[in-house]
Amino acid sequence: NFADASGVPFKVQYRYRPMQYGDRLVRLYVLTNDEKSKLGGSPMPDGVIRVFRENGRGGLSYLAQESTKYIPIGDKIEVNLGDDPEVIFELIKLRAYRDEIWMRLDGADILRKVGDGDFEIDVRSSVAGWNDHAVYTQRIRNYTSKPIEVEVRRQFYGHVDFVSELPGVKLYDFQTPEFTTAVKPGEKADRLFRVVTRHGRNVKQNSVTLKTGR
Repeated sequence: NFADASGVPFKVQYRYRPMQYGDRLVRLYVLTNDEKSKLGGSPMPDGVIRVFRENGRGGLSYLAQESTKYIPIGDKIEVNLGDDPEVIFELIKLRAYRDEIWMRLDGADILRKVGDGDFEIDVRSSVAGWNDHAVYTQRIRNYTSKPIEVEVRRQFYGHVDFVSELPGVKLYDFQTPEFTTAVKPGEKADRLFRVVTRHGRNVKQNSVTLKTGR
């Protein structure tokens, strides 16, 4: 059975979810199965949704298709259109440094912090802990003619601080910060954040903590 969904309102969203879509930004059409969206007042059975676009020559061009399971009333329908060549998505490391370095004197349970007072590193000592800092920008170039919404989820392992001034950052799970940002037509947007990863004796937990700052 075929159903015509022309005139059905939908939302376009770009998503970066490596665990779900692989290491790439994908474009999705998001619809809702309800009467307001002109999809009827009943659940949708298993089937296939196909998306076509008018080609300007009186015909249609195929865009994508999505196999769906039973969709209750009010549930979302998502159609993955894959990559969009008009939206460039890059993660760029701007700076990296290390601090909170602790040394342990070999053969003794003595720890000293590097840079704390006049402490000199003993040749018999070894590194017991440190923090790695990496400053990134999530650079998005929107070459389309419309504003776009981009959702970014990045997973980090270990004891990590995710430090940023991005609005609306939240944790999707204990290892995955998530934020959504809007990018204007023709705009190059930089969304900066810093990742602090603890090592050795500095490790206290195995999860991500959100912090505000640069």
